[in-house]
Amino acid sequence: MESVLRETADVPGCEIILVDSASTDETVALACTYPIEVVQLHPDQRLTAAAGRYVGQMRTTGNLLLFLDGDMELCNGWLTPAMNLLDHSREVAAVTGAVVNVFPNGGTEMCGALPSPETQRQVRSFGGAGLFRRSVLQEVGTFNPYLYSEEEPELCLRIRRAGYRVVQLGHVIANHYSPSEEELSTLIARWNRNLYVGFGQVIRYQFTSKLVWTYVQERGFVVAPAVTLLAGVGSLAVLQLGGGARWLVSWFLLLGSFLAYDAVRKRSVRRTLASLVTRWLALAGTIRGLMLRPIPTQGYQAKLHLVRRAAGRVSLPTASSLIDPRDSPPKAGMKIARALHRL
Repeated sequence: MESVLRETADVPGCEIILVDSASTDETVALACTYPIEVVQLHPDQRLTAAAGRYVGQMRTTGNLLLFLDGDMELCNGWLTPAMNLLDHSREVAAVTGAVVNVFPNGGTEMCGALPSPETQRQVRSFGGAGLFRRSVLQEVGTFNPYLYSEEEPELCLRIRRAGYRVVQLGHVIANHYSPSEEELSTLIARWNRNLYVGFGQVIRYQFTSKLVWTYVQERGFVVAPAVTLLAGVGSLAVLQLGGGARWLVSWFLLLGSFLAYDAVRKRSVRRTLASLVTRWLALAGTIRGLMLRPIPTQGYQAKLHLVRRAAGRVSLPTASSLIDPRDSPPKAGMKIARALHRL
């Protein structure tokens, strides 16, 4: 929140909204110490990152909307060129930048290619942080609040289908304070938060649309494990029918070759195993997502509590700032905390 307040200090008429997904920690209490609007979603509904984005957008009226994850820090120098691009290029509907993952051990990793500061490149989608043009979201439809994940790729696909461009600037947009993707606890936490379900949900929503094949081609990270699983099942079936064990042996040899190649490429057995587990979890999540009945997004009404109305701009509060007891919200259950910021 401090990074957003700093970067938007010179933007006239800027509103900042934090939408909290029924958290039980001190997120809401701390947010109330800042001059922003704080909204908390009730726990007795489907809580998703997309729902938080949807609610944040509906509570604003400006032409540009900046969405930022709650575990991200907006970086210096990105916002001004992003706003300038949208001001001068009407065919551009959304702007993002490279994201730097910051891990608990202090290590960092660039997520996505970073062009030179003087250039920009067209991308298919992005996640977690980006600036959107409201008029385009109204034209193609905004975030689907029922998607557990894959909300940005699905929206960006609709944006590109309408003839608009999604652009990445040659600036880092955010630092993402992320747990290591190689830890089993991280994978389990993502499974518990249904973050592997979105791929199947998108296919189910777009099944009768021409967009489904484009989406599978662009986001088909579960295709390889699905084909592998089907090949293994076919080999077992051949074995049961008396066809000999050579098909099953061939399948094991092929699977071992793929794993060995991946381990050499990644230069880490641990990363290879983590990647393998991730793909199988994604496949299982996709099957779950395909089984979820699509819910029409028209007329979506979120259950929410307005905790604090936005106040005028004041100096950034210190960690010892007192919270007005009248602004202290009741606590509820956390799934995903998502900060939404509207320009």
